[in-house]
Amino acid sequence: MEPHEVDALSDALRHAAATVLGSSRPDGGLGSTEAVLTRIVEVATERVPGADGAGITQTDRGTVTSRAPSADWVADLDAAQAELGEGPCVDAGDRDEPSHVEAIDLDGETRWPRWRPRARAAGVRAMLSYAMGPPDAPVGSLNLYSFTPGAFSEAGRVTLEVFALQAAIALYGASRAEGLDIALAHRDQIGQAKGILMERHGVDADRAFRMLVEASQQSNIKVRDVAAWLVEERARPTGP
Repeated sequence: MEPHEVDALSDALRHAAATVLGSSRPDGGLGSTEAVLTRIVEVATERVPGADGAGITQTDRGTVTSRAPSADWVADLDAAQAELGEGPCVDAGDRDEPSHVEAIDLDGETRWPRWRPRARAAGVRAMLSYAMGPPDAPVGSLNLYSFTPGAFSEAGRVTLEVFALQAAIALYGASRAEGLDIALAHRDQIGQAKGILMERHGVDADRAFRMLVEASQQSNIKVRDVAAWLVEERARPTGP
């Protein structure tokens, strides 16, 4: 990597960190996941030389979903890859493939024979996709599109890899937070169900929980579902 590329890379990474961190809310938390992903895509497009558009795709059980595309034509090309089941985003979303997929010049490409004509019709000549996501999360990739063949340098590839890591952290954090919200909701319902049983039967909290467990075992229904049913049943209006 040439000295001027190192300087440009360092500047891009500093700007990326400042921009993403600058999207924090006054209460110290990050904004919505989509807002963070949109900002990452915007900065990646601005800071990676040669990039004319960018977006994020997630692959879950073979379904490819486009998120935070920088333009409508990016969303269209992402959707085409999902429809056809081929393209750089699809390959980057395959765990058995390398961590990144690059098309230096689509005019000379033999890969993706059905998707490539659609990309060329949109004026795209080069593309770079970097995989992201931990092993226990849906696979995704951060993707750059360019109207210029051979647009992406080594510095650009390294920069995009860092942006892909930032996007993966945002997505992973969101999935963990969603899981935590669900767990807390279940805990609250179990607590409410215990309270209902304590009131109805005059038992303590331990005995009420054992009653939930026994009902779960006898009915072969999860404790949380038994608790949810009991809370819903209590909330139903009674007849005259």
